[in-house]
Amino acid sequence: FFFKQKPAYEIQVCLEPTSFKVKEESQFKSGEEEFVDTKLMTRLTYTLDEISGSLSVGGNGDITFTEEDGIDYAAVTVQLPGGERVPFLFSVKELVAKGNSNQFGGDFSVPSYRGATFLDPKGRGAATGYDNAVALPAASDAEEFEKENIKSNAVLKGSAVFNVAKFDAATGEVAGVFESIQPSDTDMGAKAPKDIKITG
Repeated sequence: FFFKQKPAYEIQVCLEPTSFKVKEESQFKSGEEEFVDTKLMTRLTYTLDEISGSLSVGGNGDITFTEEDGIDYAAVTVQLPGGERVPFLFSVKELVAKGNSNQFGGDFSVPSYRGATFLDPKGRGAATGYDNAVALPAASDAEEFEKENIKSNAVLKGSAVFNVAKFDAATGEVAGVFESIQPSDTDMGAKAPKDIKITG
């Protein structure tokens, strides 16, 4: 094992995705949902870098990595084959991953794509702005507009698995691959999130 037993190592992590897939309904009537390939619309600004955290190693070789700081989320937009664009925050915020020297994984937080002070085109926001669409005073509180009127910037959950491929004893660097599944943007609660599979 490349790390000796120790309460906590301070380490830095870099995650560079190579593939983004979105879970979509099958094109066939009886088909199940499946992850489909997408086209990346974001420039090359989606790598999570300088992520710092503590890695503890137990006596039996079990490891626990706890993410603490760094560039731990990035805004990304991908396009589905039909042309629909799916924005999301690629994140490993507050990741706690457990396992062994070959494979470890855990859950993390996915912050809202937009903050509480973001205003939609009708001036509605979670913390500021109008309570409802001003152009519809008589029907502004109708049930059909409830999802649009009541903004939510709730934190959602994702999960990731990391596989170790090699270790460089001279530099102390560990390299490997990861796969994470996390929700997409909800437009502040107005629509259901899609599942995004990110590998790298």
